This record gives sequence, C-alpha cells and structure tokens, in this order.
Amino acid sequence: MNDHEKNLPRLLAALDAAPVRELTEAESARKEHLLRTVMNSAASASQPAAPPRRRRPLLWVAAGALTAAAAVAVVGQAVLSAPASGVLPAAELASWTGTPSRPSATSPEAVAAEKWCVKALGSDYAGRSVSYANLDVRGSVTSVVVTDGKTTSYCLTDKAGHGMAEVIGPVKKLAANAIELDSAGAHGEGSTGLNYLEGSVGSDVKAVTLLDGGRTIEATIQNNRFTAWWPSADPSGSADKVVITLKNGSTRTVTGHSIFPKD
Repeated sequence: MNDHEKNLPRLLAALDAAPVRELTEAESARKEHLLRTVMNSAASASQPAAPPRRRRPLLWVAAGALTAAAAVAVVGQAVLSAPASGVLPAAELASWTGTPSRPSATSPEAVAAEKWCVKALGSDYAGRSVSYANLDVRGSVTSVVVTDGKTTSYCLTDKAGHGMAEVIGPVKKLAANAIELDSAGAHGEGSTGLNYLEGSVGSDVKAVTLLDGGRTIEATIQNNRFTAWWPSADPSGSADKVVITLKNGSTRTVTGHSIFPKD
C-alpha cells in the first residue's frame, strides 16, 4: 500500500461528522476490501479498451425501405462502394436500361458477375459449387442470383468490381397470380442513387413491370423469382406502381407498397 492509500482513510474520516470509534475486525476487513476494489477499478479505467470485435455487416431491410411499415428480414450484405459514396459509379448508372439484355451464363459479363458475387460472400459459400439465375445486364451493370442450394444471394456489379451482394430468402410458394417482395433496398443519392427489389411470383405471372419516378422497369423473372433495380436520385427502396401480367394476357396494376409481406 502506498502513502496515498494509507492516508486516504484519515482524510475521509476528517470529513465525517460522526463520532470517531474503533472499527470491528469485520468492518476493518470490509474497509480494506472496498479500498482495494476502488483502487483496482481506477487502474483498469486508465488502460486502453480492447478493440470491439468485428461483425459481419447486417442490414435491416424494411418493407419499402424508408416508407412502408413491415420488416422483411435481417440479412448479410457486402458492399464494395464506388467513388462518390455510391454502390455503383454515376457513369455506370447512367448506362442503365429499363429492358435488360439476358446473356447466357457463359457470357463474359455473366462469368465476371458470378465470380464477383461468390467472392463477395465467400464465407457463405465456402468453396461449394453454385448455380445462377435471374441473370440480366442493364447498360454496363450485371445482376444475378447465386445459390448453392442452402444460401442464396442477389448481386449487382460493374466491370470494375463495384457493387453489392446480399443474402436473400428462398422463393415462396404463392397463389398462381400473386407477387410478394422478399428484399428491397436503396443506396446512394443523386447521380449514385439506386433502388432494387427482389421477390417471388406465382406460377401464372408472366411479367412484372415497375413504374417509379417516370421510369419503366421490366423485371427479370426466372424460377418464380423476380429481380429489378433502377437508378433514382432520391431512392426509397420501393416503386410507385407495379403492373402484373399473367400468362392469359390479363394485367392488373397495384401500388408498390402492396407487394410487401403482410406479416
């Protein structure tokens, strides 16, 4: 015990208005224990805190992102940001087309996107063989759904390796004429802003067309899953309207929020 520790009880006693009396043996033991606890705590506080453990990023994807009420899921997301804080550079977004081209899985664009997606979520796939679906190219940006039968992800990437990869849910069994969102999001703003939607469709749904901010977006449908993304200066993670076309040629138009899960 140093001089400061020895003098501390005397200094405290001088401030105590109660009569001075000898402590019992038990009280002395408690006093000594308390004093050492206080001193040890002070010493520990002066030590630098251990760095926090890094966690895989999680994203709450709220239905409608910023505007609807229901929560879709908590999902893992990897983002390799482009210059100016967007997921994709402004020049790449400017090349976007409402109707995508759909190359084969062996095309250069497809192969590059597939490799990027698997690498971005490498801990999920851990070297397992994967398959691809919903492959489309809009301008110079490729989107694709990747799965190993257990983990499924949706990816957007350009030729320079910017983009995002997000773990998504399995396709849901819906009524033949139904559509339901699984995941939605918004990134960036202004020239680097974009929205994306992904979800399930019933077996009779032939086409899904999104209308938002003056844009018309033709979704890609494969294996009862639809995917779509588009630039937006003020992204909200939703579309204004959704036009659903059935195999018999009939159509119906609903609000963007109406395709979010109800539970």
